[in-house]
Amino acid sequence: MVLYLDLDGVVHHEKVLWHPGKGIFMSPYEAAGHALFEWVPILEAALEHYPAVALVLSSTWCIRPGYSATLKRLPSSLRTRFIGGTYHKRVHGVDPWNQSMFRNMPRGVQVQEDAQRRKPRQWLALDDDVQDWPDESRQNLIACEGRTGLSDPKVQRELGEKLQRCHAALAKQ
Repeated sequence: MVLYLDLDGVVHHEKVLWHPGKGIFMSPYEAAGHALFEWVPILEAALEHYPAVALVLSSTWCIRPGYSATLKRLPSSLRTRFIGGTYHKRVHGVDPWNQSMFRNMPRGVQVQEDAQRRKPRQWLALDDDVQDWPDESRQNLIACEGRTGLSDPKVQRELGEKLQRCHAALAKQ
């Protein structure tokens, strides 16, 4: 079972900025009072009863600051679950044109292509980028609102229900 995890708008407020000197930080104007990864404990709690759930990073963070640098910022309880990212240098290449092409691809297509490559028996995606998701993958999407992400009780409930449903389906196989 794989959970595709976006970061901005899911585990923290969507208004994240990048500066060559500062790195990644929350917008002090559009996300005042918010912190990077502030809703990670909610995700940890949701996954606590599902130790077999693997994570795939489906975020622009795969490119900047990069997959390894991103994982270093996460708690070990999540870090150990990661099996990769939707963007990978060996699959997509490293030149700026390939990165641009990947970034311009709808998130749902990125996730669907990765799921076709990995072939998990069950998969879900937590994301606030819900534009242009392929119809055949929409049932796997748990849509977040970028300002509330996982802090929204409805999102938490949907995640719990879908994790339980996937777990039950895997137990039957």
